[in-house]
Amino acid sequence: MRATGLETKMHLGARKFAVSMISAWLLAFVSPAQAEDRAPWPAVQSNPLVIELYTSQGCLSCPPADMVLDQLADLPGVLALAFHVDYWDYIGWKDPFATPVATKRQKYYRHVLDNRYIYTPQFIIGGDASPNPANESLFDRDLMDGAGEATLMLTSDERGILFPVTDNLSGPADLWLVHFDERHKTNITQGENAGRELQYRHVVREIRHLGDWHGEERLLHWPEKVRYGAALIVQNREEGTILATMFTMN
Repeated sequence: MRATGLETKMHLGARKFAVSMISAWLLAFVSPAQAEDRAPWPAVQSNPLVIELYTSQGCLSCPPADMVLDQLADLPGVLALAFHVDYWDYIGWKDPFATPVATKRQKYYRHVLDNRYIYTPQFIIGGDASPNPANESLFDRDLMDGAGEATLMLTSDERGILFPVTDNLSGPADLWLVHFDERHKTNITQGENAGRELQYRHVVREIRHLGDWHGEERLLHWPEKVRYGAALIVQNREEGTILATMFTMN
């Protein structure tokens, strides 16, 4: 049965409301960053394909996906990030990298991608696609080229990151600062993966909201880099699409 125009509008309205509520919930849970003059990030790179993996050390099916993310992290033009969620912690092993913020970010994607539920492992490409690794190879160049294409080019100087004027935004964009570690190794002693030594790449340790952006010309002073890697992600709030990314690793 085909939905009527009224039903479609009601569905879209409910979805936008849910996205707004999840976004507000997520923003309330992260700490704002102070706009201060800091040293420029070294070896800055722009607009990689951002691949997020939602994973957990308590999830039996996650280790193969963690290994895939490790391989993706070595590809040029890709920023692979591991977000450890906390909803597996109750079954016997508490993931030391799991955060409520990662779980809330995955719930945000559930709404913008119109998924029925959240699960692990789950890959998100470019903020607006969630391929099934059982049916699609994440190393498929057609898949890579067709997802998450950045539409905005940021520049930088010694003061910070420069945003150009644009009228192409369909709504407000969120500015996210993500800090991540290079590698971790953990001996799992309880839960579904008990007895295994698991290795992880680019584990996200902090997510901070730097504010909204509405397409105006703007200078964002360099945020402090506190870990191995730091990334600024500009993301369409209603659709999830990642519009631009600037990152550094060393």
